[in-house]
Amino acid sequence: MTATSKKELRQAARARYIKAGLEEKIKILDEFCQNTHYNRKYAIRILQAGHSYKIRTSTGRKKYIGEVLPLIVKIWELLDYPCGKRLKPMLVETANRLITFKEIPPINETVKSQLQTIGRNTLDRYLAKERQVRRLGRGRSTTRHGSLLKSSVPIRITNWNTRRIGFMEMDTVAHCGDSLNGEFIYSLDMVEIATGWSEQIAVMGKSEAGVVKAIEEIKQGLPFVLKGLDSDTGSEFVNWHMVRWCKDNNLFFTRSRPYYKNDNAYVEQKNYTHIRKWLGYRRYDTAQQMEMINDLYRNELGLFNNFFKPVMKIKRKEKINNSVCKKTYDTAQTPYQRLMNSKQIPLKAKMQLKQLYEALNLVKLKNVIAFKLKRILQS
Repeated sequence: MTATSKKELRQAARARYIKAGLEEKIKILDEFCQNTHYNRKYAIRILQAGHSYKIRTSTGRKKYIGEVLPLIVKIWELLDYPCGKRLKPMLVETANRLITFKEIPPINETVKSQLQTIGRNTLDRYLAKERQVRRLGRGRSTTRHGSLLKSSVPIRITNWNTRRIGFMEMDTVAHCGDSLNGEFIYSLDMVEIATGWSEQIAVMGKSEAGVVKAIEEIKQGLPFVLKGLDSDTGSEFVNWHMVRWCKDNNLFFTRSRPYYKNDNAYVEQKNYTHIRKWLGYRRYDTAQQMEMINDLYRNELGLFNNFFKPVMKIKRKEKINNSVCKKTYDTAQTPYQRLMNSKQIPLKAKMQLKQLYEALNLVKLKNVIAFKLKRILQS
């Protein structure tokens, strides 16, 4: 029954209800509630004399149709399907970059205005169905606790100072497929806490010397000064090679508590979004595959994750009724934007980052990533 039909029925029932006696009013109410599915108390209220009845019309939400929705979906796919909170701040800037590189035609003022005003909840609502078909499963863990030097590597029992740039969490992701037998490739994942800047590198096995060499290689290419490292209790990290290397490079080295994954929450999240989501859960165990994976990490995928993928940081957390934890996040920004907005990064480093960013074509970047992933999966 439409709102107009309900109004007409209410007007007819109201005239009878006002004049009726008690028993007749009960019958009218039963009939009226059965037809309209109104709550009985509400029906009594609107049928009384003097009640002003208003039909509920539109909620006032804007309807985004035409050119803007295909453009939003295109940007959403290019940015690797972020949530509405992370997508909204990137819409206008990403659209402008696509226009600059002539990947899309110029947009009119109406579309540009809608990109600026569309809400994050509206974005999530429009993209909900697309999001359902892109979920992947979970993998298995290959972490083995290191038996040595636990007393020499302190446990980090306090939270990172997320305003200081230079402290990174690290972890390894196994590309073993369905079997842990033999030697296979691991991805070393490192995430800077303050900005979300991440680096990945593939190594064959997870020998102590090999992991340290990979960390050294990552350190040389960072756009900031590395100050400290934090890892889980895996034997690839908690060993003499790592302790000596950190001491020689004047780095602060800590470890998380055993069985407390949330101690390394930053890198644990990136293990999926920056590695598993791209390479999946199949087995990689050849030198050729490792070379191709590292080529992807060092170039297109690393550039995409750090220059175009928005991340959010928690501003504060508060307990509600001593049970529910309410989290407040800042505006989504890419790691590149957070480095550029920081006073801790030298001007020379910022100019180099800006020059690199302005030369990047997001569409071509994603196309090359897809091409290289296809080659890796076929190898």
